[in-house]
Amino acid sequence: MKFQDRPTFGCKIWANAAIVGVTLALASCGEIPQDGPKPFAGEDEIRSYAGSTFKGDQALYEKTLAERARTQDEYLITGDAKK
Repeated sequence: MKFQDRPTFGCKIWANAAIVGVTLALASCGEIPQDGPKPFAGEDEIRSYAGSTFKGDQALYEKTLAERARTQDEYLITGDAKK
């Protein structure tokens, strides 16, 4: 078998692998532009109590936070709180 008559299967694999590698390398170079103003997704919820849970009721929000803090206080849970 002469050199010219050899199958070129191995060369085709390497050529395809090189093409895929170059394509992936070039595709990863693209960057989403960071300039320009973007809308804030939580624009309606600037205040913590403005969401659907509290519907703008700040007193209920503060009461719920205080309740939650009491249930997470380990001194109160274990009974070691100073009296």
